[in-house]
Amino acid sequence: MAAALLLLLLLLPPPPLRAMTSPPPAPPTPPAPPFRNLRVDPALRRLSWERPRPGPRAACAKDGRSPVWAEPGRQHCVFPSLSRCHVTNLTVFAPGRGGAAWVLFPASDPNRAAAAADLRCWLHRVSRLSCRWGRGPGAPDDVQYRMFWRDAALGSDRDRECRGYDVTDAGGARLGCTVDAEEGAGPGAEGAGLPVVAAVTVTGSSARGAVSCSDAAVDLQAAEVPAPPSLRAECNGSGSALVRWAARSRFHRRFRFELEIRKGSQPQPEIERTSESHFRVPIPGSASFRVRARPDDLAEFSAWSDAARLDCPAPARPATPTAVTLATAGAGLAAMAALLLLCRRRIRATLLPPVPRPKAPVGVAAADPAPPWAEPPEDCEVTRVTDVE
Repeated sequence: MAAALLLLLLLLPPPPLRAMTSPPPAPPTPPAPPFRNLRVDPALRRLSWERPRPGPRAACAKDGRSPVWAEPGRQHCVFPSLSRCHVTNLTVFAPGRGGAAWVLFPASDPNRAAAAADLRCWLHRVSRLSCRWGRGPGAPDDVQYRMFWRDAALGSDRDRECRGYDVTDAGGARLGCTVDAEEGAGPGAEGAGLPVVAAVTVTGSSARGAVSCSDAAVDLQAAEVPAPPSLRAECNGSGSALVRWAARSRFHRRFRFELEIRKGSQPQPEIERTSESHFRVPIPGSASFRVRARPDDLAEFSAWSDAARLDCPAPARPATPTAVTLATAGAGLAAMAALLLLCRRRIRATLLPPVPRPKAPVGVAAADPAPPWAEPPEDCEVTRVTDVE
């Protein structure tokens, strides 16, 4: 019996190898992500997160563009602007360490085709902000748009609607508006009341359904179109004109100027280029002037200023040295002749004084100044006497 059991054990197949070995180790736990629990506060334009462990200073980016750094020790970034209309990828990362986290804001945009398209704005006439946009390619026929704007440093509760709609299409949809940007300044805004960055939002509405909005953050310094300079000109009395002008800009201080000079019936104008704000022009006759300006950091010139027209008299011809000498001599002779005529009696008395009469002896009555003339007596005969010793 024992021999039969032993033979049976020998004939059985061996057990599988895995049943005789220990179980494999569990895979390693992946490291915790460096950033988690991302949150967006649109009112504060802030992206916040949590970190499971301390790490280097973090940075944030919108759609992969220029990063914004978090303050040291802080778990959030503040963006200069944050769109509430366009879906934007907001990413937080630690430069040079790897690992990043991202979130989309807003989470979805189901009707982008109906939103205002190609929103663009520019600053002109020092403080005028004009914006234009197009009808969305998928907008219904009854779509209507409204524009709101504010200082980008303020919350959306400071939005105000534009009151100067100045462009509409054939269907009556508003496609443009102009506002005075100084009216939207908040406390402490730079530029004497003009915001540095303006937040512009164009919303849409339709009876057929919701319409997405479009927005833009407008850097007013970069978007400024220089205004034409103010120009004045005057004759200076020497056959030339003095032309002065002043550039008008909210943000720019250094300019290049082009002065156009058109003299009389001259077919082609003269162009003078300068960085000064004045110019002296010789103009014997009529002339007109106008000027335009270009900030040093921009490529385009402003429009031309209004023309200033002058009609300056020609200068008197300068006298030659001979003519000056003759004129001086003639004037001297004329003065001497006039002096002689006026003072002839005094001069005669000085040069030819009268002869004084003899004075009478003291105690003797003065003789008659004009005694009568009498014939002298006849001559008596004279006898010559000789003295003889």
